[in-house]
Amino acid sequence: MLKLTALALLAGLATASAALPSYAQANFPGTPNYPSSGPDHSCEDEMGHMRSVNAFDIQGIQDQKVFIYPICEDPTVPGKNNYGTLFINGNVNLLRTPIARNATLMSALAAKGYDHNDVVSLRFAGGNSIYLYVHQRDLN
Repeated sequence: MLKLTALALLAGLATASAALPSYAQANFPGTPNYPSSGPDHSCEDEMGHMRSVNAFDIQGIQDQKVFIYPICEDPTVPGKNNYGTLFINGNVNLLRTPIARNATLMSALAAKGYDHNDVVSLRFAGGNSIYLYVHQRDLN
């Protein structure tokens, strides 16, 4: 009887674990999700969830390491410049003027050929660093 119960439990666990994603497949909060390109490609999905920031947060950025991450700029992706609401749905929609006034952020953007209007989102990261998600606008 005990062997039959143990066998039933093992079979149930094997079936349940096959339906669950493995540790490597799990999408943890805060990690970017990079979807494949195609007609249903969403630029916003490349960033993941962004916490809100405010003008005081941006004013407090001084001499920190700033990393620039381009979003949806692969020319092989159909609709590269069809970014829809990318600039509106980011967490800096109304904060581009404070970004333009911040020397640390502007020097990092200028070094990579961007300006404050290209910023989509801002993320505070470990090691007192800043991640700026940007998209070069098609101005032609």
